[in-house]
Parts: sequence; C-alpha cells; structure tokens
Amino acid sequence: MFRWKSRAAVFVVCFVTGLVAVLVCAAVINHFVSKHRGLEAQQAQTGCLAESYFNQPEEVLSALKSNEVSVRREMFRRLFLTPTIKTVYYDYERDLNYPERVDRARLEYVQLDEGSELEAILTFVRFEHPVALVFKKESCGWRLVAALSSWLRFDDYPYENWLSLPEIIFPGVHELLVRESTGDATSYLRKAQLMKLINGSLEQVAEITEETVNPVDDYRNQDWSDVKRRQASRYTFLQAKNAQPARIEIETIAEIVKYQGTMQTYTYWLETDGAWHALRKNWNERPFDRIKFLGRRQEHLVWDEREKKFVNE
Repeated sequence: MFRWKSRAAVFVVCFVTGLVAVLVCAAVINHFVSKHRGLEAQQAQTGCLAESYFNQPEEVLSALKSNEVSVRREMFRRLFLTPTIKTVYYDYERDLNYPERVDRARLEYVQLDEGSELEAILTFVRFEHPVALVFKKESCGWRLVAALSSWLRFDDYPYENWLSLPEIIFPGVHELLVRESTGDATSYLRKAQLMKLINGSLEQVAEITEETVNPVDDYRNQDWSDVKRRQASRYTFLQAKNAQPARIEIETIAEIVKYQGTMQTYTYWLETDGAWHALRKNWNERPFDRIKFLGRRQEHLVWDEREKKFVNE
C-alpha cells in the first residue's frame, strides 16, 4: 500500500513539473511571437520593412564580395528579386547553388537629385555584364532605387565607359549616361540612355544614337564585307543659363567607309580568377577610310521641366 502511494506521489510530482515546463515554454514562445508580430505591425505602419532597406551601401558591397556562398546568395536575392522596382533581368536559378563573386566592384557617393543627402552608386561586372545599383538614403535606411545593366555586344571587357555621371541640367546634380551596344557580323548599333533621379525613381529622360554601322545596299563587289554605311554622332551638354533651359546639341555625320587591316587583341585582368586574359577586338574596332561623305545634320534637344525630359526643339 505504501509503495503504491509513493509511486502515485512521484507521478503527480512529475506530471506537475512537466505541466509547468510546458506552460513556461508556451509563455516564452508566445512572448517572442507577439514581439515579432508587433515589430512587423510597426514596420508595416511606418513603411520600414527590413527586407526593403540596407544599413549602409558598404554592407551590400561587402556581401557581394564575400567568400561565403550563402552571404552572396542572400544578397543577390534581396537585390534582384524585388518586384517593387524596375530592375535588370536576373537568372536566379543560375545563382541558386553557387553565385559568382562580383568583379571590379566600386562604390561612390554622388548628388543625383536636389535633396540634401548624397546618393550611392555601386557598380560591378558579373558574368561579363556590367551592373549599377542606385541607393537613396531615407528615414528607414538605404533603399535600392534601381538596378541597371547594359548589353554590350561589341565592346571590350571590362567596359570602362559604359556608365558616366555628367552634370547636365543643374550644376552639382548628376545624371546617369548609360551606354549599350548590339550587333552581329555585319552591323553594329550603340546607344546612350540618359537617366535622371526624379521623385525617388530613376527615369529615362533622353536617348542618343551614338553610332550605327550597316551594309551598303546594292553593293556587290568582293570587298562588300568591309564596305559599310556608318553614322556617328557627337553631342554636347549645355546647362541651364540666363533663364534658358538645359540643352543637348547633337551633330550626326553619315558616310560610306571601308574597314582595313585585321582585328587586334587586348588583355585584361579578371579579379574572380586572378589571371590575365586575352581576347580579339571586334570588327568594328578596325581602322577605316572614308569612301564617300553622305551628309551632316544637327539636332537640338531642350529640357522640358513640365514633362521632366528632353524634347526636340
């Protein structure tokens, strides 16, 4: 009888202890869940979602150059899988297991709008494509405004001149001039897109065709592959002055040319593998002689403050 009572007492003690432990664990879990939900509700009310902001642009740069695969993978996901911004195409499946470290990463702070804070531009090359990330500082942190890339079909790696920061409309305020090119074995096209930060969004305000090279119609001589119709444009940016709006003066010449010689090679250093590489330049880099001058034309683009873009005068 005594043995039965002692077993019952032990059972009751164990049961009560277990019940107390469960209640304590449940209370702790409920506390953290409530705190997390409260933080999410607070972030939703203030618009400060942690996933949408970064502490510093240097944080992004460090993650993209990290030796840890998981760190790079998570940062690529946050940067390029964001449906709320206009961004470059990002092949997430290609980076799912082993995202490549970025090459030639550079971070600089510039004035892109009329606000008091500087913006940050992080540029790098990835899979032989240049990328620029534009960040703007807000009350919640640094927000990714845009992710730009450029398709450079016949330009030499590492694309030193694909992005420039001219001051066009107002002194001290920079725009982004983004170059891209495309072509094949017989033709070539290079354009420059002018981007401006307007109300926290990066918008295209002008586009200039810098160069086109195409076959000559009805030309059937044996050297037809070297004879091309070429158009090239030179342009000048003129800032606003004496109540006159900013302008872009464009001069375009058209000519028939014949390319000479052979394609040369060039070398470059690749940070991701720590080695020198040698590639042949493309056919449009060959020297040429003018066969016939076809003409010259002038174009004037004027900044329209109401439309927030350059328009034909």
